[in-house]
Amino acid sequence: MTSSLSRLFRRSAMDTRPTAPPRIWPRAVAASAGLVLLGWLIWLLGPGAGWVLEHVDGVTDVSDKERALLLDAIRGRALTITTGLAALVAVYFTARNADTARRTYEVGQRTLALAEQGHVTDRYTKAIEQLGSAELAVRLGGIYALERIARDSARDHSTVLEVLTAFVRTSPPLGTTLAPAPLPERRGRPRLRADIQAALSVIGRRNTDHDRPGQHIDLAEANLLGADLAGADLRGADLAQAELTEADFKGADLSHANLWRANLTRADLARANLAHAIFEGADLTDAQLDGASLHGARGLPPG
Repeated sequence: MTSSLSRLFRRSAMDTRPTAPPRIWPRAVAASAGLVLLGWLIWLLGPGAGWVLEHVDGVTDVSDKERALLLDAIRGRALTITTGLAALVAVYFTARNADTARRTYEVGQRTLALAEQGHVTDRYTKAIEQLGSAELAVRLGGIYALERIARDSARDHSTVLEVLTAFVRTSPPLGTTLAPAPLPERRGRPRLRADIQAALSVIGRRNTDHDRPGQHIDLAEANLLGADLAGADLRGADLAQAELTEADFKGADLSHANLWRANLTRADLARANLAHAIFEGADLTDAQLDGASLHGARGLPPG
């Protein structure tokens, strides 16, 4: 049974291995470019200004005062150009660093997600092993471990539900049979095996926001004799041909549920939401329906 439940968890996964961040412009190249720019500026602020005045601007025959003013103008232009180039380089490297930081962050997030999913998988594997234990306490621990996994990992919520419903369907109640003894010979209300009841309770109080679209709780043909499902959320559940004798559904939501040929003898459905539920062929002998919502329910016996 454990191996069959484990197969429910296997799924193909996209390759989300982290990729290396883009390579940054080598520091040696950046340093060399900076040194060249600094050397060019120093040269222009020194003897280079005179060379530019004579060979670029073509000015040779001027007074010393005019020459000094022209050299100052050249040096001012050089400072302006150098400042602009430095600003462009700073903007470029800032953008590159920001992009690198973003990519590094994304890689880190993917790595973290993979690590977390690996941790969840380990927890799941251990919980499945616990479900196959011969010890009741160990099985209960596995059930509640699966509940925590479903709460912590929305992507595994639906798989956990499939495992728990399969566990319920394949594990008959302790000390009961599908055909309950006549009422006078019974001693008290029948009770499910504790681990089966725990699994049902977890199913009934799940976070339905994480249910997969179109997913329904599959408890068809399950033996739930005397189950306590009061207030459980079983919207759209498949309970066809299930043994539900003396089950407690007070205040439960069974809207759109499939109860075809289910045995609901002496079941308590008081204040339950049974809107649009299917009851064709169901046995409702002595069932309690006080205050139940029956709008659109199909197959109910007259009266």
